[in-house]
Amino acid sequence: MMSLRNLICLIVVLAITGSSAIATPIEVGSGDNSAGLYIEWGDGYIAEFLVKFEETTVTGLGLFDITEAETSLTTVRDDFGWGVFIDGITYDGHSDSGFGGGEDWWHYWIKDAGESFWTSPSFGAVDRIVEDGDCDGWIYGRAGVPIPEPVTIALLALGGIILWRGKTSPQ
Repeated sequence: MMSLRNLICLIVVLAITGSSAIATPIEVGSGDNSAGLYIEWGDGYIAEFLVKFEETTVTGLGLFDITEAETSLTTVRDDFGWGVFIDGITYDGHSDSGFGGGEDWWHYWIKDAGESFWTSPSFGAVDRIVEDGDCDGWIYGRAGVPIPEPVTIALLALGGIILWRGKTSPQ
């Protein structure tokens, strides 16, 4: 049986390394510029793509166009006149679509090159100008950021250390 100390160490290591849930990004496209495309389905499946492009910039929707051209990924897009809405994404047997109420819809996040934090933009993927090194993230069913922020990881590690020290200190 695993001791509490070993369990805490395992949790801290998983928090710091981000666990093994995310594999090496799948490279698609061609060119000297690249951007990340992170997708997380409601069932917890994660796909991450490194999208290469020739132009100086591409749109957030363009990241999907390049990825769809070279993989089995497909999107369902609805145009409401004010912009294109990603209503469904399917890949490798995982699929979520439609507005199911509450948080059950595709949440869009962006992180520009050199930035530390993901933000939820006030515009859609069709209006997003993606440059070399930027990242776009899509999450179905929860509004949280795509990848744990460094502050979250640091807090988890600190909590683990405090718990560990409390169990090993003399009474």
